[in-house]
Amino acid sequence: MTVRELFRKTVRTLRERGIPSPTREARLLLGKLLATSPARLYLFWDQRVPEEDERMLQALVEERLLGVPLQYVLGEWEFFSLPFRLRRGVFIPRVDTEAWVEEAVVLLHFLSGKRKQLVGCDLCCGSGVIGLSCAFFVPGLVLYGVDISEDAVALALENARFLGLEERVTFLVGDLFSPFASRSLTFDVILSNPPYVPMASWEKLEEGIRLYEPREALCGGEDGLEVIRRILREAPRFLREGGFLFIEHDPSQKEAVAELGEKSGLTYVRALRDYTGSIRASVLQLGRERECEFSSDATTPAFT
Repeated sequence: MTVRELFRKTVRTLRERGIPSPTREARLLLGKLLATSPARLYLFWDQRVPEEDERMLQALVEERLLGVPLQYVLGEWEFFSLPFRLRRGVFIPRVDTEAWVEEAVVLLHFLSGKRKQLVGCDLCCGSGVIGLSCAFFVPGLVLYGVDISEDAVALALENARFLGLEERVTFLVGDLFSPFASRSLTFDVILSNPPYVPMASWEKLEEGIRLYEPREALCGGEDGLEVIRRILREAPRFLREGGFLFIEHDPSQKEAVAELGEKSGLTYVRALRDYTGSIRASVLQLGRERECEFSSDATTPAFT
């Protein structure tokens, strides 16, 4: 069977079983099989596929038909234009997060023009995509990442090596800021995508999420704010004067985040929206003296 024939067969199988975007998924699955990008598949259209490779693809397709998220089937996923490895048991990064990471990179570039070295923290780091994306595009950033999951930290370290960033990043297993309790370490920026799904909303999530993604990486207690409260309460101790906290949350939690931050001595700067226009995160600052507006359309944040 040729690549073209195998592609058509895969699309048909996925479509018949109700998989969303069957053409796109077939391209990604075949791209993994052939170790090429989906956009380059046409270069192999008339190439014969060995029977062993056909069986390998069939195994991937069957896994997907069982409801396993495509990202886990592929074992890798792109975030912020960078390739990251991914495994079951570790949270799958979402494209909605990329929007506020873009804002963080803009700010870090601005700050790197003022300081020789920046120190950042990726809290609840998962596979490391947020912090590593920032470190990749901001060469002056030294990064520390923390997650309570040993599997997540192991994967984050693997991704750091894969991107050639291992000399500038340190990933630690721990509960939020606990690994830094005995260190005199403060950060210019803290980045966090913590668990924030309310308990009552868990059962309403897609089956693929509930069955395969780690619940502890998604659920934030009864009201979804359990971990967020702790981060906002503890962050001032670990932020440098003028340092920033970027924290993802549900759109409905924006007012609570602002209020909790203010109670902890942080100044609420603004909400950050994702690519659909929904509020996806907030940025707060310790000891803020100037108005700060971020815009990914600009090359630097604008201060007034």
